[in-house]
Amino acid sequence: MDIEYKLSQATIIFEDVAFLIAKGVSAKGVSAKDIHSSIIKGLIILSDVKKSISTQNTKENEYNQSESNEIEKVRRKLKLWSKPERQQNINSQILNAYLKLRRSGKNYITEIDIQNELQNIDDFKNNFDQMKNIAEKNHGKIFEQKGSYVEIWEPVNSFVSEYENIVFQE
Repeated sequence: MDIEYKLSQATIIFEDVAFLIAKGVSAKGVSAKDIHSSIIKGLIILSDVKKSISTQNTKENEYNQSESNEIEKVRRKLKLWSKPERQQNINSQILNAYLKLRRSGKNYITEIDIQNELQNIDDFKNNFDQMKNIAEKNHGKIFEQKGSYVEIWEPVNSFVSEYENIVFQE
């Protein structure tokens, strides 16, 4: 349900009702029953909007609670990975390969693209998978798989940008 559309419907209904009341119900030939019906329609729409917002907020709160530790973990790890002495770590190399591909103008990056960029990395798949998932002992969720394409996980995007600025010295 499009919340903005529903709210605009309710607004129109209540504006019409207010107009009718202001002009006098009898002047327009509209009965009190018709006004009551319009008010009920508006209230039903508002109830639907309230349920939708409540459901959305509940999901966002669960999302934030379950992933806030992961976001903080990534923030801490990226500060470490950005140090010159950590650039040889597999995780840094995987992230750097992704960033190099993106910086070269490649809009849609796949796991295979990243792997091809890192031809001499042992156990690429295991390390890359740990960078796509949330787990207690993972490397930190950096990536999100969308079909065959890989993107930076939105909640850590700003940290990755900071990392990129440091590593690529911008």
